[in-house]
Amino acid sequence: MKKTAASIAFIGIFLFFFNTAAYSWVYVDTSQIPAGIISANDYLQIIYELNHALSGNAKNYPGAFALANVGGYPIGDACIGDYPHMFFGASGTLGLGNLKYYDEDIPRQKNIYSAYAPSASLYFGFGLKKGFDILVKAMVFSTDIWRPPLNQKSARLNKLNYYNLGAKLRKNLVGKKTLIPHIFNFGGVTLSTGVDYTEGIIDVKGQYNYNLGTFIDPVPPNPGSYPFTLNAYYDFDLKWFMLAGNAQALVYVNFLWIFDLYTGFGVSATYGYLDLHGSGVGPVTRPNPSNFFQPVDRGLIFGLARYHYYPRPFMGLFIAGLEINIWVLKLNVETMVNISNGKDINVQVGTRVQF
Repeated sequence: MKKTAASIAFIGIFLFFFNTAAYSWVYVDTSQIPAGIISANDYLQIIYELNHALSGNAKNYPGAFALANVGGYPIGDACIGDYPHMFFGASGTLGLGNLKYYDEDIPRQKNIYSAYAPSASLYFGFGLKKGFDILVKAMVFSTDIWRPPLNQKSARLNKLNYYNLGAKLRKNLVGKKTLIPHIFNFGGVTLSTGVDYTEGIIDVKGQYNYNLGTFIDPVPPNPGSYPFTLNAYYDFDLKWFMLAGNAQALVYVNFLWIFDLYTGFGVSATYGYLDLHGSGVGPVTRPNPSNFFQPVDRGLIFGLARYHYYPRPFMGLFIAGLEINIWVLKLNVETMVNISNGKDINVQVGTRVQF
């Protein structure tokens, strides 16, 4: 019995620290291409390259969305103060995954890029008693409210729904202390714990020209070796869900009367998923030596793909921020670095009125 319990515990810990794909597949139908052009090896190579590009990029987004989810409360004060002290403001967060893409010392993988997960919210907070205060963020958005101006041939936004909610309870353990009057003060030490939730769906349609590779075309006119291009019309649905509990410990310092600096560490446990569903269809063409402006049509290719990934359930976070005080107006820049993998961060900006 003890051995069974230990095995279950080990499996649970293993699953907790490593993300896996619930399912990941791609299907490409090339039956409409004339026989003899695309061999079995060529077909497998096309499948491999498509899967490599789609799955490789999709894997980077759960971490980016998880970091975007826990952001949204940039604040440079260790304590708001007892009630009725409060603030109201707006913030924006950008979660970034796979930033090692920009490290010149690490070889880049072909067609694998960094991930960008935006998030926005209205946030407010108010003081309680004995150093306690509460921070709350909220945002509901839909293309029925406003449609972003993404309407190009390569990408057209068809649908966008977004929900972002969260709350954080803070306790100021060590209060503010004056070190050098009017120049440098110790702002305090604050612990916090909270819950964050975000969910959304994006539907994008468009047209994309994909280089399939070079193949030997024995079919007239002008048989020979040519580069083949897929002129795909695609439809991608991206859905995500993130629910996280987190805790943070931050230290604050005040420089002059205008700058507040803060830094510290946090942990976050996230349950969620990212689901990417795509389809595409389009004609396959190759150059026509007789008429450069009229390529030769070689049939249709139809494709389907679906990828479902989880974020890593545990993140250790390093946090740093700067607040600029302009009387009751506060301006913030903050970042969180996922020290559990060293390649994902978020960047937050916020402004609020506090009184």
